[in-house]
Amino acid sequence: MSDSAIESPYVDYNYYSETYGGSKITEAAFPSWEKRAEAVLHRITFNRILKRPELITEAILDNIRMAICAMSETDFRESKKTPGVKSENTDGYAVTYGDSGGVNGETGRTHEMFQSAMTYLHDTGLLFKGRSRIYDNQC
Repeated sequence: MSDSAIESPYVDYNYYSETYGGSKITEAAFPSWEKRAEAVLHRITFNRILKRPELITEAILDNIRMAICAMSETDFRESKKTPGVKSENTDGYAVTYGDSGGVNGETGRTHEMFQSAMTYLHDTGLLFKGRSRIYDNQC
């Protein structure tokens, strides 16, 4: 695959709404959510997409785009939650707070985004936490 096929932003609003089927994020707001999701994606993939773009096939690129959409929606959803709150019930106003060691706040958002990315990138090798024979070897 040529380097020109992998350009930021990876996803535009048309792809998000038509191909992915997303509707939670408005067209005006989407670029900022996409940009943040892309930054998290590069962190959780250890910059493998940027380092070795020639190894990204069209099928993997489509999975990357779907992961960006899912991560954007997850980040958007998580941003609406009150930090530290584990659950809320608005009918009877019940709030349960998570302990400080739980997955909440910024760390929790990144964790949830990682989980969303796994749906699409699990079998690509991009999320492998060790040294990847495919992506980390220098030619």
